[in-house]
Amino acid sequence: MILVVGGTGRLGRELVAQLLSRGEQVRVMARGASQPFPAPSPGTPAGSQADDGAEYLRGDLASESDCRRAVEGCSQVVFAASGFGIPKGADERSVDRDGAIRLVRAAAQAGVGHLVMMSMHGAAPDAPIEYLRCKAAAEEATRTSGMAWTIVRLGAILEQRLDIMGEGLASKGKVPVFGSGEAPVTFTSAHDAAAVVVRALTDPALRNRMIEWGSATHTANEVAGAMIAKAGRGSVQRVPTPVLRVMAVAARPFSPFLARVAAAGVWEDSGDESFDPAPGRAEFPDLPLTSLEEALADMMPAEQHDAGHSPLS
Repeated sequence: MILVVGGTGRLGRELVAQLLSRGEQVRVMARGASQPFPAPSPGTPAGSQADDGAEYLRGDLASESDCRRAVEGCSQVVFAASGFGIPKGADERSVDRDGAIRLVRAAAQAGVGHLVMMSMHGAAPDAPIEYLRCKAAAEEATRTSGMAWTIVRLGAILEQRLDIMGEGLASKGKVPVFGSGEAPVTFTSAHDAAAVVVRALTDPALRNRMIEWGSATHTANEVAGAMIAKAGRGSVQRVPTPVLRVMAVAARPFSPFLARVAAAGVWEDSGDESFDPAPGRAEFPDLPLTSLEEALADMMPAEQHDAGHSPLS
């Protein structure tokens, strides 16, 4: 049994689908708040597998008992949860640091053989944003757990960025760009990231090491331009870096989520969110690389553009 913590998120859903397609037994632990669990077939007992074939367990990373229940009987665990994008009820400290450490300890105590920790490029104890500092703490707990481990550092998830930009385009005809939009960002497609995790679960060459994986490097302006061109409408709505710096501090008391987003925008505009993905690609040339154009084609099928959307100035 493979446990996927955070298996209802963007990356988690892709990973669960790939594992199930391989015939793996999969258990998903998630809060079930931001993304509903798939419904089981009519007439099946509570706690049974959902229609997709996975076992879904509603659990909270703040609960020791939930963590112990989730890892019970599992040979491998993937931690793919994140509190960064949760507007209310959780944050990076409670999920990406404390929750991750709690889950790692529960897995080690349960005799789990191998744990894959999803992390992010730039994770370090002295990183400029708290999310990356929390990821660094989770990495350290993973390395010192006594289990075999793999740390997968990703770039910004490409599809998540397209979702955020697409919401503004759909609702207001404006694609949000934080900062200058000129800094290079190495994005990782959720599809590609899931393929890396599957390899880590099956390939001993990825035990007890860290791999950094990126799919493509673009500026936010390039991503916004590609979205507008694909849709045939819209314009950029820019939030200047000085405004982001103010928001990162001023928004904390009433919207920690907005403050996190603003701080991440400042970090992105520094140019430090790009890295060279060539070493990983050279070692694993058979793993997929999803381009921006391919991701856009999946997110914005041609028929959406042809279905009566008129250009906006």
